[in-house]
Amino acid sequence: MPEENNTSTCLTLIQSKLDRIHEDVAKNSEDIISLKEQVAMGKGGLRAIFIVGAFIGLILTSFKLFKEMF
Repeated sequence: MPEENNTSTCLTLIQSKLDRIHEDVAKNSEDIISLKEQVAMGKGGLRAIFIVGAFIGLILTSFKLFKEMF
């Protein structure tokens, strides 16, 4: 009888640890999704800055060339 009680206690302990691990995995999955969104937003911001810089460079170069032509 003491062995059954010990086994039952051990199984209960294992079950509670598995439940905590499951909760941690779920939270980590949510955090990973959030980080992916932040990285995508950062990449989009860099791309926008690059495009704006390219347009500004194009405009300034065009003005410079136009000024030299006339």
